[in-house]
Amino acid sequence: MRLLLVAAIVLSSGLARADVAGVPLPRGSRAEKGSAEPVRHASGKGYRDTVDHMRKWLSKEGVAHRQVGPYRARGVDVTRFLSEDPSTAWLAVHVVRQAGKTWISVVKRPP
Repeated sequence: MRLLLVAAIVLSSGLARADVAGVPLPRGSRAEKGSAEPVRHASGKGYRDTVDHMRKWLSKEGVAHRQVGPYRARGVDVTRFLSEDPSTAWLAVHVVRQAGKTWISVVKRPP
């Protein structure tokens, strides 16, 4: 019984780490409650590690993209990954650090 419970917890934690519009989020990321589209996710990693996670994933997948930033505007650190491939389910991924917290927003491509 305990083994079944442990297996369920491990599987559910893997599902919680699932992707948004095909973009995998760092381990430990969670959706912000009550946010409208696009849903913001609190990253499970710091700003630099989150940006590196996205950059490595895009390079590994070979997705044509343009990276804007990192840059700082009005006390907010921002890095944007803009899809240049029309086959992706997302248009942009925004990684933002505001007040010491790192957020990820995935902008889905309209149908």
